[in-house]
Amino acid sequence: MASFGIEGIRHFPHVRAAGYGADDLTYTFNRCNGFYNKLNSAGHSCAFYWAEDDCWETDIRDSDRGGDDRHWVDNVDICWIDTHGNHTAAGEALLAFDSPPNLIANSSTWELGEDWNVEWLMAYACETVDLGCVTGIWNIFAGLHIFCGSWGPMYDGITTDECGEDVADNLINGHTVSSAWVDGVSDWWVDNHPITVCVGNAATWNGGNIRWDLSYLNRDHLWGHGNVDPDLPPAAQACLLWRWAEG
Repeated sequence: MASFGIEGIRHFPHVRAAGYGADDLTYTFNRCNGFYNKLNSAGHSCAFYWAEDDCWETDIRDSDRGGDDRHWVDNVDICWIDTHGNHTAAGEALLAFDSPPNLIANSSTWELGEDWNVEWLMAYACETVDLGCVTGIWNIFAGLHIFCGSWGPMYDGITTDECGEDVADNLINGHTVSSAWVDGVSDWWVDNHPITVCVGNAATWNGGNIRWDLSYLNRDHLWGHGNVDPDLPPAAQACLLWRWAEG
């Protein structure tokens, strides 16, 4: 079975005081609680569930860069983070944390899966992946299998309050991680913009002919609910693959 972690930030007074536009959210903990309840009821173990200013940017920053990911985000099989997001001009993902002094997590400081654990990171946050520069997040794959994020807005509203529950329900019902995310955060009222990004090896790349059937996007499931391919260390990585949707 899987271990999982959750971080949810709903209020952003420190982020606004620092000059960033970050309205408070409304349904953060509906999504986080739904993800927790579904996985917990299926026998998966919650290693941590941090909320508001108990969530720190250092929880995801690489331990070799002054962070503490080895005890938190990189110490579970799957992690759900619910917050505001964006990306830099270079395609690096940004996530807002409201615990000074480090308010914005930049993916240039992440190396997930390196000597530790996490296979799948799910960020319910806007615009964490730049479709024009997806390679901007390549460095985060140090054993990480899939980053589940967004290429545009991810809405916070009464109809998206069940997205966490829906994603987790998909996972425990045997959907691939990629499909669980894309389907689970899609909504009947607003158009969310999910994307899943993974690394592939030389066999996946096959001289430029993508073998989608060999990729994590088509093969990885949550532990206990289907196949999980082995970690792919940076030295074996040959390409990035991604799947995006609107709905």
